[in-house]
Amino acid sequence: MPRTSNPHARADLLAAAEAAFARAGLEGAKVEEITRRAGLSKGAFYLHFRSKDDAFRQLVEAMVAGLARHVDACPVDSAMQMPSVGEFLDFWVEQDTEIFEFIWRNRGLAALLLEGGRSAAYRHLVDEFADRAAGKTRLLLQAGIAAGLYRADLDLDVTCAFIGGAYDRLARQIVREKKKPDLRGLVRRVQVLFLRGIASPVLVAALDTGPGRGPQAVTGKGRASPTSPRRPAHESPAHFDSPRVDSPRLNPPLRAAFQKRDPP
Repeated sequence: MPRTSNPHARADLLAAAEAAFARAGLEGAKVEEITRRAGLSKGAFYLHFRSKDDAFRQLVEAMVAGLARHVDACPVDSAMQMPSVGEFLDFWVEQDTEIFEFIWRNRGLAALLLEGGRSAAYRHLVDEFADRAAGKTRLLLQAGIAAGLYRADLDLDVTCAFIGGAYDRLARQIVREKKKPDLRGLVRRVQVLFLRGIASPVLVAALDTGPGRGPQAVTGKGRASPTSPRRPAHESPAHFDSPRVDSPRLNPPLRAAFQKRDPP
């Protein structure tokens, strides 16, 4: 009887290839190791891929496409519709946690791409994704500025570069970890730091006074710090006029959360 083809062969080979590339890099990995890990023949490998470079390219393209889907899935105005400051912060924590969970699941391949040396020929795919993410970040910042939540004097080019660089370094740190870190807690601390820099005085005041939401509430490894001092509104790092709570540019759901926090 003729042998039936294995419907899982391609997926098994890709999984084996990812493990081999993560261990030895693109140059060091051998087709023989890939087929041995997958329990398949070299003939089966070449039935699905022209070469190990072809297999690596498909893995990289799939990972970058997955990252792009996470970035594109966030509608620009979603966060602006949150009914409270806490939910506003939680929304961004959830969005970013999903991205870093994806990176952790693909950390072997991600480490190869971020390190560059062993897969430099494919670095352009990461750069293209970074440009795409920067474009989405710009749109989100513009929406936040229009809603009165982010500082009106932000230099968007500098801010996008700063945020992109911070996430790049964070991803590099995560893929080097032997044990999975608390991604949600890590992302929350990063989000609070970002918001302290880009938020309008209205949002800064809301972050400071919200229960457990201010940056002073996240110290060390996320433990609450009830004794941390609260920064007075006049000491906010953003020294410029911001929209009043009754400003039409401030989204109604979040405006309600700021009713008693509008700076004098």
